[in-house]
Amino acid sequence: MKQIWLLSKITFKEGVRNRILLGILLVAVLFSAFNIVFTQMFAHDLSKVSVDLGLSTVSLSGLAVIFFMGINLLSRDFEKRTIYMILSRPIARWQYVLGKFFGLTFMVGTSVAILGFFSAAGVKATMLIAPPYVPPNYSWLIFILSIFFSYLSLIILTAIAQLFTCLTTSSYIALLITACTYFIGQNVEIVRNMFDDGKGVNEIYAGLISVVTWVFPNLQAFDLKTAAGYGLPLETGALIWTAVYGLSYVVIVLALTILVFQRRELS
Repeated sequence: MKQIWLLSKITFKEGVRNRILLGILLVAVLFSAFNIVFTQMFAHDLSKVSVDLGLSTVSLSGLAVIFFMGINLLSRDFEKRTIYMILSRPIARWQYVLGKFFGLTFMVGTSVAILGFFSAAGVKATMLIAPPYVPPNYSWLIFILSIFFSYLSLIILTAIAQLFTCLTTSSYIALLITACTYFIGQNVEIVRNMFDDGKGVNEIYAGLISVVTWVFPNLQAFDLKTAAGYGLPLETGALIWTAVYGLSYVVIVLALTILVFQRRELS
């Protein structure tokens, strides 16, 4: 555990050294101001628009951290061969994978916390400016839960990015495949529903979609923006199962990453 914690701290410090948090803070302030101004252009559902914009900012900024910092931090160890120096110490390969993963998730979590705070400030300001548009059952607890589940989906994507970085030799290829996985994960539920509702669907396509839904993560399940915007009630059981699904997916992907990294030739 000591080695994993040490690697996590080093990874987090590398992210801080890249001034990524400073950039995120600047983005958070700008988007909060933009949120207040932009929502005033709408004639109705101001709170819903404000919540959508705030939560989308959290998700997109978290993705930017994974794509432009997380993958680079991982691939840099391979490209600059600093991984030899790390593994020459009493650190096992599985400890390296877990240490890097926890360091990145801590970095993503910090950015989500900063952006979530400023997004909440922007939503609150919009509600104070236009109180008639606040849903009667609006709940800040659902807003916080929505941020938490967005973070959970970003953790899944972090694990996937780490797997593809270990599989490929190029950070660009890892970024491209991770971005494709995100796109599929966001839309796989919609496509599956279309096939479920359709009649006379080709069995081959139906089977292919079924495989895709099992392989790729259903990221749409972690999107609670609609419930947060309208103050809709959430089922506790559904939330628990979604969290269990997300954490299970992360564990499986990490196990695959460790397996791949154990077998990888470092030369």
